Amino acid sequence: MDLPVRIDKHSGIPIYIQLGEQIRLLIREGALARGEAMPTVRSLAVHLGINANTVARVYHQLQADGLLRLERGIGTFVAQANTNRVSEGDFKRLEDKAAELIRLGKQFGMSSAEVSQFIQTRWQEVDDVSS
Repeated sequence: MDLPVRIDKHSGIPIYIQLGEQIRLLIREGALARGEAMPTVRSLAVHLGINANTVARVYHQLQADGLLRLERGIGTFVAQANTNRVSEGDFKRLEDKAAELIRLGKQFGMSSAEVSQFIQTRWQEVDDVSS
C-alpha cells in the first residue's frame, strides 16, 4: 500500500511531524479506514526516502494516541475510524482558507516553516484563551 504522503525535507518542519500529521489527516478524512493495513515501517521509509527509525517513531506515537494498533508478526493497522470526520464541504472550505493563507504568506516573503509557526502560535493563543 502506498500512502498519499509527501515529505518536504527542506521545509523546516521535522520529517516525523510531517509524516505523523499527514497520517492523522488521512484518518480524519476517511482515506484510511478502521482495520486498514498500514505499510510496513521499512517499505514506507524506502518509499519516502527517510530513515526507518523515523517511521517507527511516528507509528509508535500514533499507536500511543490510539490511532494505530500493532499486531506483532502481522502488521500495523488503523485502530479507529475518526468519529469527528470533517465533511467534504467543510474540508473544501478549510483547503480554500489554507490556500489563501499560503498565497498571503508567499506574497509577504514568508517560508512554509514561518507560516506553520505562525499558525501554531495562533492555535496556542486560542487554546490559552479557552483554558
